[in-house]
Amino acid sequence: MQRLIVLIALLPIWGPSLPGQNRSATKQATDSYLSHLPVDLKLREDKPQKYRIICDYLYLDTLANLTNKERVSGEYVRALPGGKSRWNNVSIARAKGLEDPFPEGASQKYMEGFTYALSNHEDMLKEGFFPGFPAGEMKTKNLVWDMHMVEEFAWDYFDKLELNQTYALQAKPQDVPLAGAGTFQNRRVELTWTGISKKNNKICALIQYQAFMNKFNTKMGDMAFQGRSHYWGDIWVSLEDKQLEYATLLEDVLVEFKLSEQANKQIIGVLRKASFEKMPSQ
Repeated sequence: MQRLIVLIALLPIWGPSLPGQNRSATKQATDSYLSHLPVDLKLREDKPQKYRIICDYLYLDTLANLTNKERVSGEYVRALPGGKSRWNNVSIARAKGLEDPFPEGASQKYMEGFTYALSNHEDMLKEGFFPGFPAGEMKTKNLVWDMHMVEEFAWDYFDKLELNQTYALQAKPQDVPLAGAGTFQNRRVELTWTGISKKNNKICALIQYQAFMNKFNTKMGDMAFQGRSHYWGDIWVSLEDKQLEYATLLEDVLVEFKLSEQANKQIIGVLRKASFEKMPSQ
């Protein structure tokens, strides 16, 4: 179980209470640790950091019956010289049944070595940011957007979070362009620091994010899509060096679409399940 309760996470720091120990002092230390996040904590990356991202797409009918599934996976390296990031070994695998294992997957050669500067993250939303990517393939672009989203939620609002207090990132719905393929409207994104946990042998702040009742529209070729999205997840941020140690993403999507020659619209559901796992340093 990835999510650990606060008490278990804190045991390696202070140790279990033994006969004769000052329980009051232990409680004070615990309360102090949970009183606020360290305001002076800086992200420290002395060498490149590598992550393995796996995102499963489960395609469902209106009765939640699985029609097929896909797995998009890849390796992401950040903190490269010049503040750049790079993608390698991206693949897409397909399977039919819910319990069917995924095959090895087809390599997405156009994404091998895809590199960009993290300082230019706003360019991710522009049409020219993904040279060589197939126009109709959104899932590999989602890898890039999802990874940046998790990084943003982990770091950009860290000093604004208070324990169990919801922090809203925006005052009203915001439209986000999808690199020329449409728009995604975040209705209300919320972050909550929910406690202290442990991951990769590091004490971490556990940050929950959620955004419900979002809208989107896209167009690929002669097909137009529109729908709604709910997404949420958890992020583990190290209290030692502020590095991203782990993250999850769940997204429930309902899509309405129709081919140009069809009179009737079709509706499908998509459940996305993603993990962002930090890999050992070389």
